[in-house]
Amino acid sequence: LLKLTRDDVIQICGPADGIRLFNALKGRMVRPRLTIYVCQEAQQAREQQHQKHENGDSVNSSFYVYHAIYLEELTAIEMTEKIAQLFNISPRQIHQIYKQGPTGIHVLVSDEMIQNFQDESCFVLDTLKAEGSDSYHIILK
Repeated sequence: LLKLTRDDVIQICGPADGIRLFNALKGRMVRPRLTIYVCQEAQQAREQQHQKHENGDSVNSSFYVYHAIYLEELTAIEMTEKIAQLFNISPRQIHQIYKQGPTGIHVLVSDEMIQNFQDESCFVLDTLKAEGSDSYHIILK
């Protein structure tokens, strides 16, 4: 229902009820089905290196900036789009998304895996450039 346009709701329910229902549906803030927090590992490492060179001493700061990703559909495609938006790249440039599993293995992220993520999970994103193309592999750690 939330994805219907105003005209669709009016066509289904009639003018008066359609407008009331549409306004009631759109008037509420819909809570995302899943929120995950991610930070970019490469970016954090660069910033720490830059800070180390600026200060002249080795500062081991564990201050990380995380970004919230809100998922509604709980699909790998939606997650790819949101991560691409975070990196300011096209979703087509993300070849695969993996989750680092036990003993460091890389497990391909699927719709089912995303549906089983705990709400408000935190991940560090690592990016690997795919060989022979301008696409990337994303690893959730």
